[in-house]
Amino acid sequence: MATNAREATPGAMPPGQVIALPIRSHQETTTEGGAAPKVWTDDAAATIAWQDYQRAKNYVESNLWLLEWQHTDILYQSPNLDRYPYNEHGRPGRISRYLVAKNSNTMSRQVKRALFSETVPFFLRPSKNTTQTMADAWTVLIGKLLQRMNFQYHVGLLIDCQCLQGTGIGKAFWDTRTVRRKYRVRKKAPITINSPFGEKKINTVESDDFDVIEKEVTESWPCFEYRKLGTTLFDPKWSTPNRPDLSGNYCVDIDYVTFADLQQMRQLECYKNIPDEATLRAFFFSRPIGDAPYATTVAQNMSSEGSAVTHSEAPSSQTSEDPLLKPLMLIERWDCENVQTILYYEGKKLTIRNEAHDDTCIHVTANWWNIDNCGLGIGIGRSTGADQRINQGVLNECLKMIAYPMNAPLMVASGLNSPTQNVIHRLGGFWQIEGMPPGADLKRQVGFLEMPNVPADAWHMLEMSSQSADDISGANSAFMQGNLPGPGSSAARTATGASRIANKADETVSTPVEAVSEGVIVRVVYWLIDMVKENMPLWEIREILTEKYSKAMIDSLFVNQLLNSEFEVLVLAGEKLAKRQGIQQVIPFFMQMVQQPQLLQFLHARGDTIDFATIVDLLMQVSELQQQPDIIRPLTPQEKQNVQQATAAPMQAQNQGKLQVEQARGQNRIAEIHAQSQDNLANTITEKAMERTEEGVPLNRAMALAERKGDEQVLEGGMNPQ
Repeated sequence: MATNAREATPGAMPPGQVIALPIRSHQETTTEGGAAPKVWTDDAAATIAWQDYQRAKNYVESNLWLLEWQHTDILYQSPNLDRYPYNEHGRPGRISRYLVAKNSNTMSRQVKRALFSETVPFFLRPSKNTTQTMADAWTVLIGKLLQRMNFQYHVGLLIDCQCLQGTGIGKAFWDTRTVRRKYRVRKKAPITINSPFGEKKINTVESDDFDVIEKEVTESWPCFEYRKLGTTLFDPKWSTPNRPDLSGNYCVDIDYVTFADLQQMRQLECYKNIPDEATLRAFFFSRPIGDAPYATTVAQNMSSEGSAVTHSEAPSSQTSEDPLLKPLMLIERWDCENVQTILYYEGKKLTIRNEAHDDTCIHVTANWWNIDNCGLGIGIGRSTGADQRINQGVLNECLKMIAYPMNAPLMVASGLNSPTQNVIHRLGGFWQIEGMPPGADLKRQVGFLEMPNVPADAWHMLEMSSQSADDISGANSAFMQGNLPGPGSSAARTATGASRIANKADETVSTPVEAVSEGVIVRVVYWLIDMVKENMPLWEIREILTEKYSKAMIDSLFVNQLLNSEFEVLVLAGEKLAKRQGIQQVIPFFMQMVQQPQLLQFLHARGDTIDFATIVDLLMQVSELQQQPDIIRPLTPQEKQNVQQATAAPMQAQNQGKLQVEQARGQNRIAEIHAQSQDNLANTITEKAMERTEEGVPLNRAMALAERKGDEQVLEGGMNPQ
């Protein structure tokens, strides 16, 4: 890569690159078959970046009157442009109307609600051999990076611009940041004592004393920026709405840097040719005051310097007396292979970056209404601005006519000595009029001018303009703003009516929601997945996942399985909003079904079970809670011991009950055998006695002989009759 064409004077700012057209063949190097990106000299890189910036700038500024960005900006704030006090010099007062502001804010809220109703605005569907567990781990990882990007806030600004002006622009880029973390470390460990429940640590006064330790950690901090209109310019050939990467050849970002920014940029490997600190200090202190050039006329019109409404100062303005805060213009051109960055100062263009990139930056857009064969769109400000102008103009004229009787002109007969200007008189005072002939009727000589009535069509026009603005923008009073037609309206009395209102509201914003989801969220999530696989250290991935998963779970996912996972990124915002009511109605039936013990027994017989943690997550998502506390958590060691003891007590009681039952059964069996023996003995005695009686032996003697015979048998057999 060639160096600067002009040598810098020692201690002075470099003279910059030579901007010369056309670019010659010796200023570019290519590989055979395009295996590697093109390599440009610094002079050629500066020429390409500067000239493409001028082309893109001229395209936007030549179409500025068609896009109506500045006019929409004025209608949104609807300022009172009277430069004189009310009613001075015969000028009637004017009032403001805010149809554009009301409708754009109503619709942008609906889009944000659709996209960010849950903790993470996307869904990962596993593909190939990727499991749902890996998808959940990646969801945690990408969700953490989106938090670092402050993604929801910047996308919210993009949606506001999309809704009002028709196109919202964003930029995502990969960066690292050195973070200082403070840790508290105990000076002395807690004491350990033995208890019936095991070892237990006891905090003491000495163990509660901590030391604060600082540690510097370099972390991955991807960034997402909302880009104001006029600060990011696309190739004039851009013709694919919401996807500038499909048709535009390049994109140009215009930013402003200070002395501190240049110092930080010099530490990065990608930037070169930035003068040393002494040279920069000498330059900034030698020219302490001065603004940098405007990026575009659009950017100027959206600042306090070029707008009739309220805005902040432009980034190109110097708003401090600190010389080191003097802004310098930075122009950065991105294409699919290379990035060229030039620093603009005093008419000079210095190339400070000229290299191939690894997709470390992407630009995203989202339109409200698309325009055929154009990347830009139409917003609510442009589509309903005429209705606000009609409404405001008619209303002000009506108020002027209504106010005439409050300051009505007087008619006097010619020749009377009456005042020709407004005269203020006290109540109950006298106003002498000279020149009246004797006997003349004063009421016929002086009187108020009869005022015309306000046309009835004026009130109809006011209502029609407001209704037209609501219909065009979609900000319907009932469906979007929640204002029902009246006390007698039955639109939302039934579940069917309320559901139709909700479905209609979701349907109205489905196209803008799809533009943001497909053009911004899905592209950024895919880009983050690639950046994590290529650039994020493994220790940082582990550290992020430990906030949600245990070490054993993380080890089971690592390393090749997790980093080689593939997903399909989806944003189900539009469909989800339409079906949320149905999901909420199904939840009670679902909960009753899974609580049936027979179902759980059937699943256990099949080798399956119900994951109640997933059910809790489902309930949290349907309820739209932004925070999802861990309702199901692992037991502590003390709780495990208590559960074991509580489980063992019923088992012991059950076993004791079984033992008592068996003992009772044994005793009953013994008593039954004893009673049966006694019956058998009585029967035997009776039979023997009867035999002896038949032989002629007296009954008493026979019974005695039978008893003795029974006793002998008992003694011989060893049977205990007790």
